[in-house]
Order: sequence, then structure tokens, then C-alpha cells
Amino acid sequence: MRPHLCILVLILSTIAGAAAAAETTTPAEAQIAVTNVTVNPNTLMRGDTGTVTVEIKNTGSSSVAISRAELYPDGIAVVNDKTYNSVGTIGPGNTMSFTFTVRADGQDGIYYPTFYLDLRDSGSIRYSVPVTVESTEIRVSVVDAPETYPAGSQDTIVLSIGNPREGSVNGVTVTPSGEGVTNTRTAVFLGALAPDEMKNASFEITASQSTELTFDVSYRNGINEHHTTLTVPVEVGGRAVAPDMVVNNIEVVRSGSTITLTGDVTNAGLKDAYSVKVTVDDPATATDPYPVYVVGGLEPDDFSSFEVTCTAGGASSIPLVVEHRDADGRAFTETVTVSLNSASQASMADSNGQVPSGMAGGPQGGRGGMGVFGSFGSGFGQIPVLEILLVIVGGVAVVVGWRKGYFGKLRARMRK
Repeated sequence: MRPHLCILVLILSTIAGAAAAAETTTPAEAQIAVTNVTVNPNTLMRGDTGTVTVEIKNTGSSSVAISRAELYPDGIAVVNDKTYNSVGTIGPGNTMSFTFTVRADGQDGIYYPTFYLDLRDSGSIRYSVPVTVESTEIRVSVVDAPETYPAGSQDTIVLSIGNPREGSVNGVTVTPSGEGVTNTRTAVFLGALAPDEMKNASFEITASQSTELTFDVSYRNGINEHHTTLTVPVEVGGRAVAPDMVVNNIEVVRSGSTITLTGDVTNAGLKDAYSVKVTVDDPATATDPYPVYVVGGLEPDDFSSFEVTCTAGGASSIPLVVEHRDADGRAFTETVTVSLNSASQASMADSNGQVPSGMAGGPQGGRGGMGVFGSFGSGFGQIPVLEILLVIVGGVAVVVGWRKGYFGKLRARMRK
């Protein structure tokens, strides 16, 4: 063999041997890399149970034998610490994951339990996993609620539910309860709340007594269920929220035995009034033409005029009745007593056709006043009004005819 060929073979053998030696001397722990860590839920509340999942990958070209995997606790408890006492072999380019169940037994803070991987041939892997424990609960507050609740009347309460936590919560449900309180909705489901997200929940309630209304807000952090409660006092009492009928400007006018009542009815409440009607009650008897005056609907602060006719015999006062319904169809009645002592007359003649004393010279009544010719007094009937009008009309006709030259033409025709 030639000398230079021997040298070339020697060099190639040396390179191959060095490569084989390098491969056999690469430590197994250098081939293993932690590629992903997941904590679920990402923020634990005190007492919560969650999971820590660690994923590894064999980045080398040969298999690596793993004896066991553990998660050493630090401020949190590891429930399944012996799950991975015997693991096996991970081939080149393959991945493997280890999931540990943990429980947040300590105070709020950030803890660093250690993931430990024991390799069978030699060496080990250690990796610290940050786990946050933070026990802030979701916030519940009243957005809108009445100060008092009329007994048997439906009112609305609006709540705001917000999530101030770093992680999301799921399954948020609001459930009201209270003695003497009925609700149109037994619960409101809001679903998930992302960090710093807020949602509203409204309830229609009817209270029959003063009590406390409790709202239980349940939600889940991972698999852990939590509750937050809010207590709202319910005070039953009068409140001008429902339709409230107020009668003003009442006038009473007699015409023989018939009495006419006029005035205004106003809705002084904060809700619409429906089917508003005005009539009278005993001892009065409603009569035509307006035994019942139908106003219809009245919005808050709206008003309408009315007119009711009746007879009352010898009564000195009569009840004026205003009926209405609320949005739920419930009927309400309000009564106003009207005095008849100051009733005015609707005409100058009474039922016998005679003029009452002191009424000659003009009509009477609250809405009456001096007539067009009232200043002439009782002698007005003796003036020859018709004759005066005929004279005036005749004079106007003569003046117009003279200006138009009609008289000159007439004289000319008569001469012919």
C-alpha cells in the first residue's frame, strides 16, 4: 500500500472514532428539554384543586430511559405524588407529558413546586413551575333598586357581577331567595366572565312583607365551585311609583236636578295608568249624557279633563270615583269627596221656568260671566231693536244708490 493511502485511511478512522466517542459521551439529561408547562386553572383560590402538566421532549438521537417523575411541593400539596414512580423510555424526537393534581392549602402568593425527572442510566432534570394562589372573589353590587316596595307591586332590581381576578371564571349563576318575596325568574345564568369583565342581571320581584332578599352568585374556578352572596333589604311601604290619580279644578254646576262635575285628572305616579275612568258613587246616581267618563291611558305627569253627570237628591256632598289599572292589569280605585254647597246654576230658569231671585240681568255659574248685552240691565227687552236695524239698513241703501247714480237714472226714465 502506498504511504499516502495509509495516511488517508488513518485520518478517516480517527474521525469516525471521535464521532462515536462524542455520541456515546453525550449525557442523557442534555437530550431532555421541558417544552411546555400548564397550570389549570391558571390562578388558584385558597382550597382549590387544580392540575400542573409538564411536557418534555427528547431532542437527541438516542432513546433515554426514565425511572420516575415527581413534583416536589412548595406551598401547595401534591395529591398524586406517586403516579409516575415508573415511567419507561422516551425515543428520539418524541414528547411525553406528566400531569399532577395539586391543592392550594397555603396563603395567597406565588409558589414554585419543582418538577423532578430521574433518568435511569445517569443524571436528572429539575424544573421550577410557578403556581399562583389568589383568593379574590367576584364582585356583586346593586345597580338599581327602589328604596321602598309597595305591597303586591312588581319592582325591578338590577345587579352587576364583575370579575376582578387574573383568570376567567365559568358557570356564573345568580339565584334570589327571600321570605315573602316572589320572583319572575328563579335564576339568571350569565356563563363565563373573563378577567375584568362585568355583566348585569335583572329580577322582577313582588314583596308581600318587609324582609331581606339574598342573591347567591355561584361560579366555578376550574373544577372548583365558589359562592358569593349579597343581601338587599326589602322595605314594604308607600311609594309614588305606581300610577297615582290626582283630581284638580273640580267645578259643580246644577241644571234642575242634574249635576255636572268637571275637572282634571293627573297621573302623579312614575308608571303608566291604563283604562282610567271617572264616575260617581252613592248617594249620587250617574245619569246621561256622561254617567262614566272614559279617559283611557295616562302617562306619568299627563292629565286629562273629564265631565260626569249625575243626580244626588238632597245630598250635600258626593264621592267622585277614579278607577284605573296598572301594567299588570290590577284594578285600583281612588275616591274624592265633592261638596255640593257651592254648586252654581247652569241656566237662569229653574225647573218651573221661573227666574231665581237675584239672577235677573245675567247668567250664573263658575264658568259664566256677563253676557254681550248684560250692561243694558232689565230694560233691554223694551228697546225696538228690529225697527232700528231696518232704519239703518234703509239709510245705507239710500247712500249707496245716490253714490252710484241710480236715482239720476231713475228720474231720467220717468221723464221719458
